[in-house]
Amino acid sequence: MPTRNPPPTLHPMKDFDPSEPAILHDLISDRIITWSGEDAAAFHRAHIERADGTVAWNEFVFDGWGNVLGG
Repeated sequence: MPTRNPPPTLHPMKDFDPSEPAILHDLISDRIITWSGEDAAAFHRAHIERADGTVAWNEFVFDGWGNVLGG
């Protein structure tokens, strides 16, 4: 499966730091999820990096992230 590009203006999931606040795009619901960083340990334990560049975690499939204040 080829690597997916994140939605425009979002960064690839390979660069996501779960310990930092962010916004994440959920591919399944096509919604933006606010990430506080509080679930970083759970994310590290249970996330699955997929061949297409997305990351599955709990009921989500994240395909891009952004800084809370932009950029």
